[in-house]
Amino acid sequence: MAQDSTLLPIRASPPKLDYSLTGVNSHLAVEQGLAEADWYQCPVPRETMRKLLERRDGPALRDTIIWFALIIGLGWFTYALWGTWWAILPYTLYAVLYASTSDSRWHEAGHGTAFKTDWMNNALYEIASFMVMRESAVWRWSHTRHHSDTIIVGRDPEIAVPRPPDIRGMILTFFGLPGIPKYFRNVLLHCTGRLTPEEKTFIPESEYEKVILRARIYLVIYGGVVAFAICERSILPLMFIGLPTLYGSWLMPVYGNTQHAGLAENVLDHRLNCRTVQMNLVNRYLYWNMNYHVEHHMFPLVPYHNLPKLHEVVKSDMPPTYPSIWNAWCELAPAVLRQVKDPAYYVERKLPTPTVRGDATPASHIFTAKGQAVDGWLEVCVSEFLKPEEVIRFDQDGQTYAIYRLAGGELHATDGNCTHGNAHLADGLVKGKLIECPKHNGRFDITDGSPQRKPACIALKTYKAREHDGKIFLALPSSNAAP
Repeated sequence: MAQDSTLLPIRASPPKLDYSLTGVNSHLAVEQGLAEADWYQCPVPRETMRKLLERRDGPALRDTIIWFALIIGLGWFTYALWGTWWAILPYTLYAVLYASTSDSRWHEAGHGTAFKTDWMNNALYEIASFMVMRESAVWRWSHTRHHSDTIIVGRDPEIAVPRPPDIRGMILTFFGLPGIPKYFRNVLLHCTGRLTPEEKTFIPESEYEKVILRARIYLVIYGGVVAFAICERSILPLMFIGLPTLYGSWLMPVYGNTQHAGLAENVLDHRLNCRTVQMNLVNRYLYWNMNYHVEHHMFPLVPYHNLPKLHEVVKSDMPPTYPSIWNAWCELAPAVLRQVKDPAYYVERKLPTPTVRGDATPASHIFTAKGQAVDGWLEVCVSEFLKPEEVIRFDQDGQTYAIYRLAGGELHATDGNCTHGNAHLADGLVKGKLIECPKHNGRFDITDGSPQRKPACIALKTYKAREHDGKIFLALPSSNAAP
């Protein structure tokens, strides 16, 4: 006898959070102070951080040459063996290197830290963006927002596993789906000169032309590959460009989901919403050390080749490190499955007792005026506190400033906070006459405050600074400083 369905308990579907960047949670994040907020940073000795921030071309050149050599070599073997079953092996490896490991190259080059030479970062970023099917102009700004508002609902456009999770969608990502249809849909949209409403929340209007131009370039490339395949009456050109995403994307979510999946949302401590996972040398090479993900989010200026050293410095102030990829998945997979029915659930990471160090972090000390202004000049500190190619923080009357010493000894001063995001430039890196923002890698000319690298677009105000009798002085606009 059939059971009366009206007597059965009705199980409601879990409510879906609004993860859109234009919805109610976007406004709530701003109201609650979660947007562009201050994040916790592990204490790091000043001199140690200075060494960790060192940029070099050598490691990335070596790793990139090997990477391209492997891709080209495997592509050649695939071509030579095409038409036989033996082609499967080199093509499988080719597709993984092309579609999965390009993700970490895209990421590091986008931060501008992989190479010391900027054009090398930019070149690798554009190539890897195309390979991983990400529009370079869009994702540069998307990832900037991701670092400002990591896993903040309504603000972060890169939350890979929203709650409740779409398990079917997660499985499809191992085959590049549903990313491929979305990618081409957006490319076609951008080719018409339009952007989505969400994209307009994090991409400045001044960058729209770059988005449109690159989308049209991508369309021309894909059109050329399709035309070549038709002329040759062979699928082989598409197997090298385009189709690798279907066959080789599976490694990307294996690595990438360990970053944030199943962890806390709407927190301001990367130790609670990121994972650091130990990997063997092969996986670390393929992933370019992005397994040190807590460290990277705390200190995004540190180049990938120095992340293992940074980990050794901060690990006492971190939750326990996951010993392997398998171990991380043993936690995240059950957590994600539980979130299907209980979206409020998340993995709680246990934090250690806070560490206190007197010499911690690049700008741990905030200098204030020593007495009243004399002839318009405020005494900041003794000269020995500010070494060549370094920067210090100075606060006065509710305002904050950054004071720099260039390699030649010249002193300069600007507003303290980056004009793009809530980050103090005293935590940044002095390179020649440039200061690099510690959060988004935007750069300013120290001498005149002009923006020199995106996402910085608005100039800093500059101020007079000088050295006298072994002390540093600063003149502010309200003072009439004597020459």
